[in-house]
Amino acid sequence: MTKKNKLYIFIFFIALIFLLLILHNVPCIFKIIFHIPCPGCGLTRAFKEIFKLNFSKAIYYNILSIPLFIFLIYWFVLFIIDLIKKENKSFDTILNLFSKYYLIIIILIIISWILNIINGI
Repeated sequence: MTKKNKLYIFIFFIALIFLLLILHNVPCIFKIIFHIPCPGCGLTRAFKEIFKLNFSKAIYYNILSIPLFIFLIYWFVLFIIDLIKKENKSFDTILNLFSKYYLIIIILIIISWILNIINGI
């Protein structure tokens, strides 16, 4: 992947994060169709609470919000280092992380989903 393509992907993700934070009532298509919350329901509200340093409310909205936020910051730092060093290690590092811990990630997503259904998020 070229440096220019990596920069476009980076800008896309930053713009997506800002759009999600700006939008207030983003409807969940999964919830509209199936009438139950998806594992990601509540993440926008949770991220807003993280930026307000209200971690307990962020966990209430979605239990995966804080680990996901930490992961995004980790990926962001790796990506910036790659751009500075002109390397392509960040995507490989993330893929290796997912391949090692995919069962834990799946279990966490299922737990998040169950809690979202119970809390009615």
